[in-house]
Formats: sequence, structure tokens, C-alpha cells
Amino acid sequence: MKKTLLSLALVGAMSLAYAADNAFEVGIQGNLGFTDNKSPVKDNFKSYGLRANYRILENVLVGVEYDRADDQRYRDNIGKSDLQSYFLNAEYEIGGNENYTPYAITGIGYQDIDKEIAGRFESGMVAQVGAGWKWHLLDFLDLFVEGKYIRDFENTMDNFAMTAGLTIPFGGSQAPKAAPVSDSDNDGVSDDKDMCPNTPTGVEVDAKGCPIDSDHDGVPNGLDKCPNTPPNIKVDSKGCPVVVDSDHDGVPDNLDKCPDTPSGVAVDKHGCPIIINLQINFDFDSAKVKPEYMTKIKEVVEFLKANPAYKAEIQGHTDNIGPASYNKKLSEKRAKAVYDIMVKMGIDPSRLSYIGYGEEHPIASNATPEGRAKNRRVEVHLLY
Repeated sequence: MKKTLLSLALVGAMSLAYAADNAFEVGIQGNLGFTDNKSPVKDNFKSYGLRANYRILENVLVGVEYDRADDQRYRDNIGKSDLQSYFLNAEYEIGGNENYTPYAITGIGYQDIDKEIAGRFESGMVAQVGAGWKWHLLDFLDLFVEGKYIRDFENTMDNFAMTAGLTIPFGGSQAPKAAPVSDSDNDGVSDDKDMCPNTPTGVEVDAKGCPIDSDHDGVPNGLDKCPNTPPNIKVDSKGCPVVVDSDHDGVPDNLDKCPDTPSGVAVDKHGCPIIINLQINFDFDSAKVKPEYMTKIKEVVEFLKANPAYKAEIQGHTDNIGPASYNKKLSEKRAKAVYDIMVKMGIDPSRLSYIGYGEEHPIASNATPEGRAKNRRVEVHLLY
């Protein structure tokens, strides 16, 4: 049934499009619904819609109507659903004058419920009947209000709706053809409306005749060889990014997430320093490297052997238990312990350095034993 109504709606819309000698109207509307007490839908729900009418007699119009309510909440907070209604309507105008027209409206349609409640609230046939009042504000604009009773046959419910909206009436005799207008720059916008009258040939323009620059880089679309440049990127005359690497780390500024990397520091693809956290953790007040960490140290050693351009700084850390001066010395002992192991594994001492930072750079909270254990660590920072 829904497909049938949609097909009829399309046919009706096409009829309007070709009705050069008959009056018709299109409009937008807003609705305030009052639901049956049995309805799971909350009362006073709002929807919006479109309508199109075709005048078949002096005081009779037929047309189509579409209404939609998004994310309509159900009672008792059991969820929400989109509601859509499709109607074929007939309007009968009752008298009136050049300022206003009262009318009666009736229609048959289909209600589509996005999230149905089985046996209680399901999609199906609906009908409506009511009365309206139309004010003729201008020759090309009417304001209307309606009150309608809506019967939901599928769910045996009686609902009501108040509707208000605007329609544009048109049709009848065709207007005379306008005199030709000039377009000096041949951009498709007549000179009397062109705010940029000297646009170069082939440049895409907006409704005002001004060049369109979709990526806002200052180069119009028609001349832009890099049309999707990210915001705030410096470009050349062709609209392509100018490669700038302020910190000389090999990563352009527009991609560099760490734009102030010191000279000589190895970086990843984001321009940030490469840090290898060996996850070598130490017992409390100890600088002894446990045997289970030898494999991780060996992996770093093998990397340095395979990449002779790199150097490494070994950094030791502690938790915050004890005096800061003592922790500084303890962290240096931890870094020195790893340094000695790497030298024994074959790394030239000239490629290595070590330093202790004590408790200055925690990576976890020192308020818990687990956090303090993580902070008692050694990291390797790569340099080149």
C-alpha cells in the first residue's frame, strides 16, 4: 500500500509540473500532534512536512502530503522512533475572498513507523478529515492553519493535529519571456547580478559570479591543482602545499605533531621523538637488571647494530619514595646498569650515553604500589 501511495504521489507531482494552464500550489508545514490515550507515542509531538496541490475545479484541489517526526519518544521511556505519513488529499474551498479562504480537507494515507511495537503500534492505513483557513499574504504566498482528526485504522486509535504552514500558489498564464541579459565574462551569471565581473574563463563561480574556492586556500577551484588542501596550509599559485619543515626533522610542518623537535633527535612518521620504553622495571631501592629483561635489551642492541647512524641515550627513573637527591643517584645507577650491558653486547660506548632523572618524570601515579613499580624503569631515547 505504501508503494502505491508513493507512486500516486509521484504521478501527482508530475501532473503539477506540467500543468501550465491550471493553478497549483506547493508548501511546507509544521504539525503539533495530540495522540490517543492508547498510543505509546507521547502527546504534543512535533513533525514537519511538505504538500503539493492541483486545482481540478474552481473550488476543489487534490494533492499529496508528506509528514515526518524524527526520534519521537514513546511513553514510559521505552524508546523512540521516526514516524512518516503519506496522504492523498482533497480540499474544498468554502467561499472566501481576496484576503482569506476557509476550506475543508480530507485524505487517505499510510503511516510508516520506523520501530514498531508488535501488536500495539504498527505501520498501516490512516485517514484524516478537518478544516482550515488560508490567508493570502501576497500574490505568491499564502499562510494556512488546519485542525484535523486522524484515524489510525491499523492500531484503532484516534489522533488530532494542528497544522500551520506556507504555500506558494502559481500556474495559469505563462509570463512573457524576459529580455536577454549580457554576461561579459561568460561565467553563467548575468552582469546585473555578477559581483565579480572579470572572472577568468573556465573558473567555477557561485550564484554571485565569484570564483568558488572549496578548500579555502585562496586559489579558485578551476585553477587549483590540489583541491583538497587541509585548512591553514600555505600553498603555491597552483593551490598545492608548500613543503615547510621548520625543525628539519624530515616531517613537513602540516604533518608534524611535534613541531619543535631538537636537532639530532630521531623521529617517527608524526615528527615525534622515537622512544623505546624497555619496560625494565626494578625492585624497590635496586639498580640490578633482572635476567628476564635481557631479551628486550638485546632487541635494542640489534636495532642499533642494524642502524649504525643512530645513537642512544639511556634514561633512568625512580618512584618518589625517599629523598629526591638519593633517587637521582639511584636512577643514574639503573641507567648505567643497562648501559654496561649494551656495551658488553657489542655497542661502541661512543654511541651511548646515560642519565638519571630520579622521580622527575613519572608515567604512572606514585600513590599506588602498581604505579610506583611502573615508574622504576629505564627508557632508551634514539638520536642521530
